[in-house]
Amino acid sequence: MKKHLVTLCLIGLLAMATPALAAIQTFGPDFSRFTVDVPDGWTAKPNDGGCQISSPDEGTSVSIQVHKNGGKSASELAALISKQMGGKILKTEDEGPNQTNVYAEIDGVRVALTIIVDGDKFVAFTMAGSDEEAMKKIAASLADAQ
Repeated sequence: MKKHLVTLCLIGLLAMATPALAAIQTFGPDFSRFTVDVPDGWTAKPNDGGCQISSPDEGTSVSIQVHKNGGKSASELAALISKQMGGKILKTEDEGPNQTNVYAEIDGVRVALTIIVDGDKFVAFTMAGSDEEAMKKIAASLADAQ
């Protein structure tokens, strides 16, 4: 019995020492579903076209949206969305005809917006907050749902 108790305690300690794993979740409209790894402890809320993922302290947030582009280019969509977001535009970069990045400051918070056009749809990926490592991991995990 004592041997089993020691084994159970060791397993418990190893479980606590293992880094928190992300949960793969699926979001998006019927015409373009996607998966994303949501870090342990973070909250993912579905919304029109995608999801909003927030850190436990709500100091970092990632929004992923998929919509029809209506024939607009990445730079046109970025300009429209940036205007809707408000704030001060710090920098805009065109990464070719299908991707535009916008860096802004809204209410003192740095925000990065990436628009990627793919055929008749676009993805808007918005990141705000200070946990850059988590935001990069979320962005890297984004994939088409199978």
